[in-house]
Amino acid sequence: MLTDFLSPIIGDWPVALRWGAIGGIIFALIAARYFLAAGAGFGISTLLGKIAPWRKLQNRDFSRQQITREIAYSMLSTLIFVAVVGLIIVMTSAGWTQLYTDPYAYGLVWLILQVPAVLLIQDFYFYWMHRIVHQPAFYNRVHKTHHLSTNPSPFSAFAFHPFEAVLEIAIFLVLVFIIPLHAIALITAGLLSLVYNVYGHLGYEVMPRFLANSPIGYWLNKSAYHNQHHRTYRYNYGLYTVIWDRLYGTLHPKADQLYDQATQKPETEPVIFSHGKSISPATRPDS
Repeated sequence: MLTDFLSPIIGDWPVALRWGAIGGIIFALIAARYFLAAGAGFGISTLLGKIAPWRKLQNRDFSRQQITREIAYSMLSTLIFVAVVGLIIVMTSAGWTQLYTDPYAYGLVWLILQVPAVLLIQDFYFYWMHRIVHQPAFYNRVHKTHHLSTNPSPFSAFAFHPFEAVLEIAIFLVLVFIIPLHAIALITAGLLSLVYNVYGHLGYEVMPRFLANSPIGYWLNKSAYHNQHHRTYRYNYGLYTVIWDRLYGTLHPKADQLYDQATQKPETEPVIFSHGKSISPATRPDS
């Protein structure tokens, strides 16, 4: 654990200063992870704009004002995440959680399976949480903050209202109480969650067609789906998968059409004239 690693250095510090240092380190690690993932995503989207513009999901660019707002809210979310991680550390030190560090404590099979298990549980939780925050009582007060970006950039991955940031990470707080989880598995699940969030807000579709058209890909969420969600304000509520969207009928009727259009390179770059205006690329099937 982080506290054990730092104990020889800060063990004699006053309690407030010691926890302040731990909190600062956790914040720096989470923020660095965010900027690395979102920055890489932004670089990928910029590159795709030059080499594969047909993969762009909306006919407009990210604005500087938008990105600044997304980063500001993401840093606020990071503070929430730091508080929850600190709470997990305190509770684990008190022996209240099932978080462990010995990789052999529950066998190697469970060590391998627990990351996909956590992701599937989180996926189910996120679907229903996402549908709830889209209800009128919550949307204007909470979830609208995230939807301020109708053309989200990779920097919007953590751009939540503080209350929604609590809801986003709450599932991890619950899981450490009820399931034996290795610390590295928990960290890995959090990292994968960030990476998939960045992919979902990339503004371009990068999932290869061979994967999307496979039996596994049929159930995977796609950047095109989540971008469509930001435009329609409904449909496509999933995180990693569309299992629940397909099961409960909340996948957009034209979701697969949008994916196909974004990943099919046109023979020529079309310019469509409509009422005297040129439109390129072709209008996406939003509704």
